[in-house]
Amino acid sequence: MKKVSVVLALLVTLLVLANEVQVSTAVNCVIQELLPCLNAATTSAPPSALCCTKLSVQRPCFCQYLKNPTFKSYLNTSNAQKISNTCRFTPPKC
Repeated sequence: MKKVSVVLALLVTLLVLANEVQVSTAVNCVIQELLPCLNAATTSAPPSALCCTKLSVQRPCFCQYLKNPTFKSYLNTSNAQKISNTCRFTPPKC
């Protein structure tokens, strides 16, 4: 009986820890997180390292961003392609 209690306690602890990991890795889809990319998206300037980092973090949000016509106009441009290439960023398939 003691072994069963220990195993159950261990399983509950693992489930709680796994749930905390999922919550902490969730991405908030906030387009303002991509502001470091705005200069590169609207000019011929190369993207900054911060821009590339933000792109990677916001990757799960791109399909959502593409549904908004305002954001789509920035995401489907030659400058966006330049940013993707420079940052080695592969947008998700939507």
